[in-house]
Amino acid sequence: MGFLDWLVGRRKKRSRIRTARAAEPEAVRGPEEDEGEVARKIFKALMEERERTKETEKRLKEMERRFQKLQENWAKLVEERKQKKEIPPDTGGRQGPGKMEAAGPIKDSSIVGTGTGKAHGHGGDRLSRLSLPILEDKRFKNFVVDDSNRFPFLASEAVASGEGRMYNPLFMFGPVGVGKTHLLQAIANEMRERNPKLNVLYSSTERFTDELIRALNADDIHSFRELYQDVDVLLVDDIQMLSGREATQKEFFHMFNYLYNSGRQIVLCSDRPPSDIKELENRLRSRFEGGLIIDIQIPTFEGRKQILVNISQREGFPISTEVLDYLAFYLDSSVRELEGGFNRVTAYSTLMKEPVTVNLVRRVLEGSIQKKEILKKEESAEKDEFLMYTENLSFEDGSPQPLSDLDLEKETEKIEQELLLELKKQSGEPGV
Repeated sequence: MGFLDWLVGRRKKRSRIRTARAAEPEAVRGPEEDEGEVARKIFKALMEERERTKETEKRLKEMERRFQKLQENWAKLVEERKQKKEIPPDTGGRQGPGKMEAAGPIKDSSIVGTGTGKAHGHGGDRLSRLSLPILEDKRFKNFVVDDSNRFPFLASEAVASGEGRMYNPLFMFGPVGVGKTHLLQAIANEMRERNPKLNVLYSSTERFTDELIRALNADDIHSFRELYQDVDVLLVDDIQMLSGREATQKEFFHMFNYLYNSGRQIVLCSDRPPSDIKELENRLRSRFEGGLIIDIQIPTFEGRKQILVNISQREGFPISTEVLDYLAFYLDSSVRELEGGFNRVTAYSTLMKEPVTVNLVRRVLEGSIQKKEILKKEESAEKDEFLMYTENLSFEDGSPQPLSDLDLEKETEKIEQELLLELKKQSGEPGV
């Protein structure tokens, strides 16, 4: 069943259910007092949850305000120290917290994982064995920010500017494809641009484990440990892969302690919080939890739409607003799903020489769309059932419920009608 059919069927089903309820005998419906009492309890619970949500939003806004204030105060402090010449010019060595001076843009734009300096004897060449590629296009300026990732974005910017050393380690977690790796590489690019002589190591748990095994087989663990003495900034992806690896956890613990106690910045990413990483040593877990832990969520609808707009502009392949809305509505699992869906649609359109329309998207992404339609139908059915159950109920004093609750279904129907009309126009359905 297609998207349009589902919208039409949903409205017809709602109408049939209302008619059937009105025709039910009182004995079937049960005592009005019991039903009303249950509904009032549910409504009371909803009101309490709404109040808790408001309080949470208020706390988050206050945290963001304080965060911005800290940034402003730190910037003023750095400026005052510059004027007093308390911050010396860069000499190529390591710097303490908050002393990352801008040193102009990087002349070499090659994809490498560490800085260019060799101030400590071992140098970036040996560290490059442990590093992963840092893509030059992974920047803060092209990271799409919405309510799902604003806090981790601001924290990452603060760390990259040298104003966030209080957030050490910075631990970001979230599902696959929500931008964790983008933020890690944006931090690396920003820090290297500010000071090309910094040794910025961007790696993963898998790469760390591979190098550790190589060192153990060569009976050269001492040289392996010495490598990390050159690191000024450590960025590690997929830290949850430490789970169950005792030898790797032991070496990572010693490296973490050395860097942390030396004032180096550490940023870690995972698909789950430290408390949910199984078979992780308590001493490591406690150190991960000792910094700033931030959750990155799946992008909102508007965020997904903006991501598609950016991809469209980058690829030079314009897409209509209707198609963008359709893709953003259904491809809601991750950024990678958005990119994959966009690539499939545009490739099919180019090779088959067909314009990109909603109908073409439905044909190309048929399997994915059908699965999402089933899920959204189930979610919608649950909401409809609850709305119909609580419709026209009153409080204990007889006063009606707030109009915002009673009119919710009407507003939903209005939006659906508008969406249905737009999609019919886009698909060229006759009679529109």
